[in-house]
Amino acid sequence: MRHSLSRCLWILIAVALAFGQGCVSRNVEDIGSDEAAAIPAPQPTQGAVDEPAAVSPPDNAGQTRISGTVEVAPELAAQVPANATLFLVVRIAGREGGPPLAVQRHASPSFPLQFVISENDSMVPNTPLVGELTISARIDLDGNAATSTPGDLIGVVGPVQAGNTDLMLLISTVETGKP
Repeated sequence: MRHSLSRCLWILIAVALAFGQGCVSRNVEDIGSDEAAAIPAPQPTQGAVDEPAAVSPPDNAGQTRISGTVEVAPELAAQVPANATLFLVVRIAGREGGPPLAVQRHASPSFPLQFVISENDSMVPNTPLVGELTISARIDLDGNAATSTPGDLIGVVGPVQAGNTDLMLLISTVETGKP
């Protein structure tokens, strides 16, 4: 029974990966050869093929971390509602569209806010944080990461090198565009 369940699990994973490959291949920008060269090759995993690996808590050891502090400009501090949501978004420097490399969501943040972003926050599992990056912070009034509405408070820092551990991200702009 255990062998049959294991085999079914692997078949489901293969189907999900095949389906996911088709979905992921659409709406993704090509990367340059320099960016591609900076991404390390996947490492083989250990363990028997028929036995699923034991699940352990995430380990940040050996991962690239980006850390720092988010602050709100004094003139905007009164505009931060208690129930706001802070989104931290990491992108390749110079890229505006497409999916971000990593995202963090902080409900009802207080400032200054210390943050650490690693590959555990990647949008696509095991995507390394390498090269020059841009990190943006948005105090979002509606709590929806996909929308930017007038009144949201924004700050951006970059380009910064992956691995930077002393960033200062100042939220100093009010979104004035259309929702």
